[in-house]
Amino acid sequence: MNGSAVERTGPGGAVAVQGGRRRRRAVAGLALLAALTGCSGGGSGNGGPAPDPAPTSTRLKAEDLRPLLLEASDLGKGVRPLNLDPNKGSGESPVTGGGPKDCEALEPYGHDGPIDELIGTKGRVTGGFSRDGELLSQQLYSRMPASMSDRMNKAFAALTACPEYSELLVLGDQGTAELLVKTRAIEVKGVEGQTYGYERTVMDKELRSPSRTMTIAVTRGWTTVMLTGSPDFVKEALEPALRKATQ
Repeated sequence: MNGSAVERTGPGGAVAVQGGRRRRRAVAGLALLAALTGCSGGGSGNGGPAPDPAPTSTRLKAEDLRPLLLEASDLGKGVRPLNLDPNKGSGESPVTGGGPKDCEALEPYGHDGPIDELIGTKGRVTGGFSRDGELLSQQLYSRMPASMSDRMNKAFAALTACPEYSELLVLGDQGTAELLVKTRAIEVKGVEGQTYGYERTVMDKELRSPSRTMTIAVTRGWTTVMLTGSPDFVKEALEPALRKATQ
């Protein structure tokens, strides 16, 4: 972000401006997506063959999961790979602090959200994509089914515990942004496996400009596919992601 385009107002140093506001929303949107999914890097798949035995029947190591990630070519024209790794402490993420202000279930997890802590990151691989301003993040996990079910239930219960709450983002030396967040659980129909769905709508409290993200997770045996991003992008990517990772 260009510091010369930013003007501070008020004791919190809130970003308040014209071009700066638009830039802040775009950057914060990407940061929110990364925080929600808890991306830990890893990039998209390398096109290698699926491991043997079948991925849903046994636990796989990260190196065996990686070829099961989507690639941009699996998602059609105009899709590009995108690194959604927030690289905490590296300065790449615009969000340096903050979190929910009035949602007790989410407050312990700060702006990163509960995914990493409640589901865990060991053995997980991730990929990210962009398409005409839309974003998509994919996570693959290989875990014992009973353990994964318990972890996912806890995570999605926390994510949907508060239908509406405020969230403060600290954007480093660029000031702060306060957002109004609305959440709801969604039903995932017509998909085989144990499913989880959640939608999050974020509105800038100054401009009331809404931005929606959707998270869908499907567990089949030992393999769980989780997609987060722009709702249409998530819906379109779900079938190819499940086909590649679980069939």
